[in-house]
Amino acid sequence: MHYDIDVVKRMMQVLESASNCLDKDRPVSQEIFADIVEVISGFSDKHHQEKEDKVLFPVLKVKDEGKKKDFLGRLLMEHVSARDEIRNLAKAINTIHHGTKAKKKIAKIARSYIRHMEKHIEMEERILFPWINKTLSTDEHMMLIKKFEAMEKEDIESGVHEKYTVMIERLEQQLMFCSDRE
Repeated sequence: MHYDIDVVKRMMQVLESASNCLDKDRPVSQEIFADIVEVISGFSDKHHQEKEDKVLFPVLKVKDEGKKKDFLGRLLMEHVSARDEIRNLAKAINTIHHGTKAKKKIAKIARSYIRHMEKHIEMEERILFPWINKTLSTDEHMMLIKKFEAMEKEDIESGVHEKYTVMIERLEQQLMFCSDRE
């Protein structure tokens, strides 16, 4: 899970760099933003959030006699909101060629997503992970780890990890050039 969060944070930095380039009126192609959206949607949504939504949260839901159900519901809603923001970004990037106003809108949506995810990750790190460590037994931890590893193995074997790693590295290189230009 911590590896997943590191990748999500890395993508937030990539998105921030792309937004900064737009703010400085430096060229960022629609393709770069489309790749950013693809990585965020594919990795964050389908890879990371799926682990939480389908594996972790159901296990936690039955703990503490449901005292944290509202908290889990909030996290699930934040996942939905994050997906909505990425859909909004995907729509907005189709207008990138419409000039300054369109670029400002893209940067605004991107930063809204970044702020949303920063708050979400902070809540996971500050509340969710300590709760998991306090609440779950060693056997339950091991069971979750095995399920997560099985999901990871499937993604590794299908090339998902390699695909996104290559895309992230390429995006970082492309945007480094953009943000370093004088």
